Amino acid sequence: MSWKFVDFHKKYDRSQFNCSEPSLNNYLKSQISQDITRKANVSVLAINPQNHVLGFYTLSSGSLEFKNFPPSLKRKIAPYPVPIARLGRLAVDNSIKGQGLGKELLFHAIDRVEEVAKKIGIRAIIVDAKNQNAANYYLKYGFEYLQNNSSSKTTLFLII
Repeated sequence: MSWKFVDFHKKYDRSQFNCSEPSLNNYLKSQISQDITRKANVSVLAINPQNHVLGFYTLSSGSLEFKNFPPSLKRKIAPYPVPIARLGRLAVDNSIKGQGLGKELLFHAIDRVEEVAKKIGIRAIIVDAKNQNAANYYLKYGFEYLQNNSSSKTTLFLII
């Protein structure tokens, strides 16, 4: 199956999207356009030739306390809040799972952040994994666990 990446627009058909995670399905179908309007994030869609959404991700900016990074990196980053890009959501429709779209979405997001990092200060990509399977997915691509993470979420990072 073929797909291409596009910036979010309401014209793309999101109605049939199902990744088996209700919160991500609902986000794509009901919340994403409001977040775009509010400039809470930017969203990229993977669409097929019929303009159906096959996958998506969101990116936003932020910062993270220096203390959350492992000691081995603290010599390489400045000792104040670290500018980051947050990969807020990444999902692939069940109909296309196992065909490499998730990896392509992740690498597309990383490439986008690397380009922006050349122009403004961004030191890492942060992601909150929804469960251990998601955490394992990100670990496979070089993400590491954050230290001293006070939230109940599993937060991982990738240094840019």
